[in-house]
Amino acid sequence: MKNKLKNKANSYFDRGNYKKAALIFEEVYALDEYNEKIMLLRAARCYELLKDNKKAILIYIRVAKEYAESGFLLKAIASLKNVLELEPNHFETQELIADLYAKNGKIYEKKSKLKTFIKNDTTFKTKEATKIEEEITDAESLIIEGEIISKEDEFLENEIFTNEITEPAPPMRPKAIDATTLIKPLPEIPLFSKLDKEAFIHLMNKIELKKYRKENLIIKEGDEADALYIILSGEVKIIKEMSDESSMEIARLSDGAFFGEMALLGNSQRMASVEAATEVELFIMSREMLDDIINKYASIRKTLFQFYRNRLLYNIINFSPMFQEIDKDKRLLLIKKFRSKRLFANQIIIEQNGELPGLFLILEGKVKVYRFLEDGTRQDIITVSRGAIIGEMSLLKGGKPMAYCSTLEKTWVLRLPPEDFKFLKKNYPEVINYLKSLKEDREYELDLLGKLNIGIY
Repeated sequence: MKNKLKNKANSYFDRGNYKKAALIFEEVYALDEYNEKIMLLRAARCYELLKDNKKAILIYIRVAKEYAESGFLLKAIASLKNVLELEPNHFETQELIADLYAKNGKIYEKKSKLKTFIKNDTTFKTKEATKIEEEITDAESLIIEGEIISKEDEFLENEIFTNEITEPAPPMRPKAIDATTLIKPLPEIPLFSKLDKEAFIHLMNKIELKKYRKENLIIKEGDEADALYIILSGEVKIIKEMSDESSMEIARLSDGAFFGEMALLGNSQRMASVEAATEVELFIMSREMLDDIINKYASIRKTLFQFYRNRLLYNIINFSPMFQEIDKDKRLLLIKKFRSKRLFANQIIIEQNGELPGLFLILEGKVKVYRFLEDGTRQDIITVSRGAIIGEMSLLKGGKPMAYCSTLEKTWVLRLPPEDFKFLKKNYPEVINYLKSLKEDREYELDLLGKLNIGIY
């Protein structure tokens, strides 16, 4: 009965008969008021298109109140945002938003989980992927080194990994460990819960509300970052382009999660594509709006950069070739041996013919590798960035570093001290084999550079 009515209403809507569509949407809602509030929202949209804003506003407010009474505060606020888009100075709506905010202190709703997908075969198929839904656990034991060099760095220089990890669901294959168990839990919409009432109402008046249909592309990998996105309802897929030009669905995010902050806060290009897995409703916060909030509210800045740090770690742990051949328990044990360090631009990490401080894994930033030849001329070798490993050649050969490694910008690295490299050699043959292969490739490249005199000045 309901499905037939829905199909009929959608058919009228698609043909532009909004009056009949609205009446049937309202009829479906009357049959099941608790589960079919979306039908009432569609009726309101019909009245918008009929230019009957007064009726649309009444419905949006009604739905907002029902969502709030049921505890779905994000959905309530989204419905009220529709009112403000029709009538920006609508007093009752501003009062309702203030009331929601004052009553609850927090306006985010139920706990959202990151749904990580495991690649179950060499040919990835989303429908065959196995979902792992685990709550993100606390993290407390990575040793922190170095100075804090800016306000955001203060929030990146926190302890990262825990000695006690909740037992995860068993992975389908070792190469796709559920690394969400390594990351601290965060409130879904900390940007909102940290604002005072006046700032929150101001934000609601400015923030953009946008809807996407299933399979619509929201973010494209490689594009410039211009906004942060907050999921009010629905689910999105995070899709990563792989080195063989295939694409892989690496995660799903749902109600309350936010995305797009990685490229925005790191001033880089989008690192993955985001596609609507269902119909999705989003708040979109522009770069200018986000910058303004971060500058005004230290607590929001702290939460955002904490989340930024955690996502960097998640990506490195899941996709660095160094970790791909070891299972979860061994991966956790190894990662605890690393130490986190934030560095200035133009800071030397490794000095040619100097003491080697360890093995480095770059989480964020760029590092220039160069050397001085016997005649004193400098030869630039390569510039490496996120995910790269440096220091393995000297550790494996047992000699002095053959080149300088210097940061080109503020950089965040994980460092494995030389004394712990012995532990790595003894217990992780898979990692050592990968590092040996990397060393051989780099020795070949160095030999070729030397013969061709490339990069010398």
